[in-house]
Amino acid sequence: MKAWQVTGTGEPAAVLQQADRDLPQPGPGEALVRVAAVGIGLPDVMMCRGTYAFAPSQPFVPGQEMVGEVEAVGVDCALEPGQRVMGVTAFYNGHGGFAEYCIAPDYSLYPVPHGMSDPEAAAFSIPYHTAWIGLSVRAALAPRETLLVHGAAGGTGSAAVQLGRALGAQVIAVAGSAEKAGFCRALGAQHVVDHSSVDFVQAVRELTQGRGADVVYDPVGGESFERSLECIALGGRLLAVGYACGRWGVLDSQRLVMRNCAALGVFVGAHPQAEILPWHAQLSQLWAAGKISATPAEVVAFDAIGERVAALAERGALGKIVALCK
Repeated sequence: MKAWQVTGTGEPAAVLQQADRDLPQPGPGEALVRVAAVGIGLPDVMMCRGTYAFAPSQPFVPGQEMVGEVEAVGVDCALEPGQRVMGVTAFYNGHGGFAEYCIAPDYSLYPVPHGMSDPEAAAFSIPYHTAWIGLSVRAALAPRETLLVHGAAGGTGSAAVQLGRALGAQVIAVAGSAEKAGFCRALGAQHVVDHSSVDFVQAVRELTQGRGADVVYDPVGGESFERSLECIALGGRLLAVGYACGRWGVLDSQRLVMRNCAALGVFVGAHPQAEILPWHAQLSQLWAAGKISATPAEVVAFDAIGERVAALAERGALGKIVALCK
């Protein structure tokens, strides 16, 4: 099969290469999936650099989320050949979705909503499952509360902007350029802060008349996470979602106490499939009603995966990128 594989540790342009690989074989509880489309994300960049939490043996195939058709199953797999599924691959074992076929455990796969296209399905699972768990489950975001979203023009942040609007929040999106700010406005954010020209802390204070944001959704980490405690409301909830900047934020516990707020981790993998299935169904209903959109910002051909991962490494992308693999 055709695949993109990581052959070393470094920048994607140097270590992510297209190659022919043997078809992988599903193990117990696993499915071999013929990939129709695959999402491209910052974790793929980090896996090339060797800075991600999971480090498969090289050479390995990255690509975390995909949609496709079950081709074959291993022993005790709950799926059947012919089923159309979406979800997370066994990228951590080196059998990701940047290939014509991938391996995925049955517990990480979900039904595709009726009428959802391959590009939409490939861009849905990780961003929206993460946003739901962060905003609805962990933070209990309520209508008319103020939601601050960092990295709002990225694949993870853009899902949080849309879900926040769907849940009735007032959304402040933070992005790093005029182009990204315009992208966030098109997503529906009521307010947009371009942190390349404005201090986001001061901007949030002004937009909230000094009260601060009730919930902060932070997939960026580092200084964004740390300084968010300077503009969070009393009793607010600070969500640690990721570290796109390259490091996790360090919590100032004194400031946390003085604001009487909570810092909460957000990790989809902490929840079993049985818990996620009803959340997936609710998200699917929101999508069907047009309240959230899984339409990727960019759809590219399979042969362009390497180029787009390299562009993502240079922050040269907006929203979610999907590659067609069939």
